[in-house]
Amino acid sequence: MSAALRSFETQWRARAPDALQPIREAAMQRFLKLGLPSLRDETWRYTDLRSLAAQSYGEAGCAGSTAAAGSGIAASAGAQGGTEALALVDPKQHAATLTMRNGCPLFSSDLPAINGIEINSIKDLYKQDSNYLRRFFESASDADQRRWVLLNTALFVDGLYLKITKPVATPIVIRHLATGDAAQAAHPRIIIDASPGASATIIEHHLSEDDIAPLSNSNTHIALGKDAQLEHYRVYATGAGATHLDSLDIHQSENSQCRQFTIVLGGGLVRSSLEARLNQRGASLDSYSLLVGHQDRHVDCVNIVTHAAPDTRSRQTARAIASDLSRVIFNSKVIVNAGANGSDSKQSCRGLLLSPSAEIDTRPQLEIHADEVKCAHGATTGRLDPDMLFYLLSRGLDRETAQSLLVYAFLADVLTGMSVSSARAAIENALINQLPDAQTLRKFR
Repeated sequence: MSAALRSFETQWRARAPDALQPIREAAMQRFLKLGLPSLRDETWRYTDLRSLAAQSYGEAGCAGSTAAAGSGIAASAGAQGGTEALALVDPKQHAATLTMRNGCPLFSSDLPAINGIEINSIKDLYKQDSNYLRRFFESASDADQRRWVLLNTALFVDGLYLKITKPVATPIVIRHLATGDAAQAAHPRIIIDASPGASATIIEHHLSEDDIAPLSNSNTHIALGKDAQLEHYRVYATGAGATHLDSLDIHQSENSQCRQFTIVLGGGLVRSSLEARLNQRGASLDSYSLLVGHQDRHVDCVNIVTHAAPDTRSRQTARAIASDLSRVIFNSKVIVNAGANGSDSKQSCRGLLLSPSAEIDTRPQLEIHADEVKCAHGATTGRLDPDMLFYLLSRGLDRETAQSLLVYAFLADVLTGMSVSSARAAIENALINQLPDAQTLRKFR
């Protein structure tokens, strides 16, 4: 047994039982039996966790400075604290900022009522009625991409439950703040439950106080009722020494629509997974991933979409940029179950290498068990198009400007789909700062 596994087991045995004990027990026992994922596991073949496995981890606490606590859950806050790498939403646009420190919600006394959204602590809810939340905790799975979800289920301390009951016009920001050292681990948990016909925009922003931060093993579960609509963002902006393992589960009902954006702006090792199930007719998912490798960053993005009902639709669009000594992986798979006729799926991944030492791996896959479906996938990786570069040079642009313009255009496929204009502008600025010729690129914004 590795040092990490022993330390997680020690944390588990030190925990007092709670109302979710049977679910936690099953998850922990399954996790200990399966162990940490390795390069032999299908969805981990590009990411080596041996250095992580050799580390012992203590529990990252929820305590922090008074100043940080004051910026917890507040209404339409202005400046959101010096730890933020970027402000994703204009203060005039959003209804509330919800802050979690190391997975623990920071509730303030002046938390306003947000019309259309009910906000609760997961711990408080399961104390009141443990059965209410059971449907959001899936049974223990042997799938290698679910290992860290098992550990999250066993060890999460608290989390946020958001119940969307009607259309909500303004975005909600959830700030995941990581504080502590690399010998600690936190397990943030979010549940987003959208009632039939409800709609919202929710932005999860992961950041850290310092370059070094606790291991973050986070999970978000999204359940969309009939005709519900959600635009969801995951933005990783932690320090260069941070390790983040994040899992997103999406379950969609009849005619529901989900637009999901995964943006990697920071971190040292970032593993981002998405598993979506289109459970009923008419469900539609648009997934966008913008993966930026910078310095020696390692980014591993795994998307698995299951069409479990007829006449469902999914689109996966990924753009990966790697510079310096970085490595970026996009591993996507679409599964069409038997009987899911009329399913329509497309996967598109393009990679752009900006350094001879950088690496990009793409692996789109299809697993089809039904007839009468439309499924396509494509992946390309290379350097800037020499023909396009020649064209721009022939029109009088200098080489630096021409290269910068092509890089900027490469990003547009993902960025243009964002409905929150201030988030798009902030993400563009942060991306440009990590790319060569940043000063020239800013001219094209």
